[in-house]
Amino acid sequence: MTLKVLEKKHNRKGFSCGVVELDNYIKQYVSQDVKRKLAVCCVLDDEDANLIAYYTLSSSSVDLNDIPDDLKNSLKYTEIPVVIIGRLAVHVDYQGNKLGQILLIDALKRIIEVSYLVGNHAVIVDPINESAEKFYAKFGFIQLKDSKRMFLPLKTVATLFEKE
Repeated sequence: MTLKVLEKKHNRKGFSCGVVELDNYIKQYVSQDVKRKLAVCCVLDDEDANLIAYYTLSSSSVDLNDIPDDLKNSLKYTEIPVVIIGRLAVHVDYQGNKLGQILLIDALKRIIEVSYLVGNHAVIVDPINESAEKFYAKFGFIQLKDSKRMFLPLKTVATLFEKE
C-alpha cells in the first residue's frame, strides 16, 4: 500500500467518505487547487486507480497570538510558518481499518522531510466535525485559541519518528 500524488488517471467520481464537503472537494475542486499550486493531494488507490483515501497539504502561517502561551515563549515573529493538512478522508468501504492513521502518519513524515528545505514550525489541521477533532487529539493536536483549528509543533512530530 503506497500513497502517491494524485494523477489524472485516478478515478475520483465514486469516492464517498460520508462527509459531503470532503466528497465534493475531491470530485470537483482538488484539480484546480493542485493546478494553481494551492495544495498537494496524496492518494491511496486500488489496482483500478479508484480512490480509497486522500489528504491535502498546503503551506500557511498562524498568528503568534493564536498559539497557546506555553508554546510561544521562544518565538519572536508575529506570523509562524506552518503546514496545513487541509483535508483527510477515507472511503466509507475502507473506514475502520486505521487508514486515517496511516494517512496522517504519511502526511507528518512528508512534512518533516520538507522542513529540511522550507522552514515550518508546526502542523495545523481544520477538523471538519467532532469525530475529526477527537481523531487529531489522539495524536497530540491541541486547539488554537479562539479557533476550531488544531496545532501540533513540528518538534513534537519529530520526536514521534525518532522512536522508529
